[in-house]
Amino acid sequence: MGNLFTDLFSTKPAEEAAKAKAAGYTAGNTSAQDALTQGQTSADALYGQAYAPYTSLIDSTGRGATAYGDATGANGATGLATAKDLFTATPGYQSGFDLLTDANDRRAASRGILASGNTIADTAKLATTYADQNYGNYVSRLAPYLSANNSAISGGAAVKGAQAGADLGVAGQRAQYGYNSATGVGNANADAALAPYSASSNFWGALTGVGSLALKASGIGGFAPTPAKA
Repeated sequence: MGNLFTDLFSTKPAEEAAKAKAAGYTAGNTSAQDALTQGQTSADALYGQAYAPYTSLIDSTGRGATAYGDATGANGATGLATAKDLFTATPGYQSGFDLLTDANDRRAASRGILASGNTIADTAKLATTYADQNYGNYVSRLAPYLSANNSAISGGAAVKGAQAGADLGVAGQRAQYGYNSATGVGNANADAALAPYSASSNFWGALTGVGSLALKASGIGGFAPTPAKA
C-alpha cells in the first residue's frame, strides 16, 4: 500500500490526464479529417458530374469555332483549303449546284447553243455566283459557334472554379483542425512535463507548512507559553 502523504503529491494523475487530453485531441483531429475527406470526395464527384456535359459542349462548339476560323482565313491557307472541302461537302451543296447548271444547260439546248462559248461562260459564271452566295451563308452559319464555344468554356470554368473554392475551403479546415490538434497535444505534453515541478513545489510547500506549524506549537516560532502567575 502506498504512502498516503506522498501519493497526495504524485505526478501520475497529471500525467494520465495529459495523456488523455492528448489522445482526445488526436482522436478528434482524425475524426474531423476523415469527415472532411468523405465530404470532399462526395463534393468532387458531384462537381465532376456537373462538369461532364461541358466537356462535349466545349469539344463540339470548339470544332465549329475552328471551322469558322478556317472559313474566314484566320487559320491561314491550310485552314482555307480545309474550309473549301467542308463547304463543298455540306448537305445540299452539290444537288443545288447540279440543279442550277442543269437548268441552264436545258435552256441552252432548247436554243441550240449548248456547246457555244457563251453557254460555257454562263455556266462558269453561275457556278461562281452560286459558290460565292452559298459560301457566305456557310460562314454565317458557323459564326454562332464562337459565342457558343465561349459560353461552354465559361460554364465549365465556373464549375471548376467552384470546385477549387470548395477544395480550398476544405484545405483550410484541415489545416485549422491539424493546428488545433497539434497545439492541444503540445499543451498537454507540456502539462505532463511540468507536473513533477508542480508536485515537488506542492510537496515542499506542504512540508514547510507542517514544519512551521510544529515550530509554532513548540513556542519557537514566537508563540512561547505564557508563564504561570506566582
